[in-house]
Amino acid sequence: MSAPRIRLAGTPEGFDAVLLAGERARQDTPLLHVARDDARMARLAEALAFFAPGVPVLQFPAWDCLPYDRVGPNAEITARRVATLARLADNGAARAIVLTTVNALCQKVPPPEAFRGASLTLARGRKNPPQTLIGFLGSHGYIRAGTVMEPGEYAVRGGLVDLWPAGREEPVRLDFFGDELEAIRPFDPLSQRSSGSTERLELRPVSEVPLDAGAVARFREAWRELFGSSATEDPLYLAISERRRFDGMEHWVSLFHPAMATLLDYLPGARVSFDHEADGVLETRLETIAEHFDARRSSQAASVAGGETPYRPVPPVRLYLDQRS
Repeated sequence: MSAPRIRLAGTPEGFDAVLLAGERARQDTPLLHVARDDARMARLAEALAFFAPGVPVLQFPAWDCLPYDRVGPNAEITARRVATLARLADNGAARAIVLTTVNALCQKVPPPEAFRGASLTLARGRKNPPQTLIGFLGSHGYIRAGTVMEPGEYAVRGGLVDLWPAGREEPVRLDFFGDELEAIRPFDPLSQRSSGSTERLELRPVSEVPLDAGAVARFREAWRELFGSSATEDPLYLAISERRRFDGMEHWVSLFHPAMATLLDYLPGARVSFDHEADGVLETRLETIAEHFDARRSSQAASVAGGETPYRPVPPVRLYLDQRS
């Protein structure tokens, strides 16, 4: 039997944090709150830090780009999303409060098995071949850069590997002597100066789009099924075939996985609460998704006629929930 629905009215700003903290204390089941937008989610997280200081709060933000955009989400946003999904996939929400938004909830995500156990643990003083590390980073969404400035980037300079793991507030510098990891030191991305040390580092995927051999093969097959063999000259298809990242490829994320899931699949049996006016936000979001998909699909013929590479959108059902879901 499903849990009863309770509607609260006339509650002052911030009181929802008190209610969530109390609910968390009374229940052992996962707890998910859906905010109207990212600003509301951030304010609620701050309030929970005050009213429930001992309770872990996990935030799952929405992409900061439009549906069917040509650019992908910000690297920091992606890193936060993946860090939360990876923790949930490994049953890390037993006593946590999970916060998300309407936009994030109605978008499908990779299945839990995509992140479950997908980690690499590094320890100071142990043999950790740099090539093994670099292979892991390349297959799990990290981008090679000259200088690490954003989450999800890594740089290699001889025996030094700088990287900014998902979920960390600062990057780390790994100092190798041959295959042995001699030091793990956090550093300031602006000054590039390192300070302190860390004994262990656990790395998780930093992207929702994997580029391992299996994922690339699934993408190629699904792409041809959707768009036909004539679309294999698309720059996106060619880049992914060579296991190179392509700006905006996240909008085709469903082609890389055997199936997609929802955030609720990571929280079986969760109790769910919604912000005031969440229904209206959802209706607007679904209308926006449909409008952007129709616009992209209707512009394909004009792009081909003009000699441009058309934008080939995946059907909304592959990436988003609908009212029936």
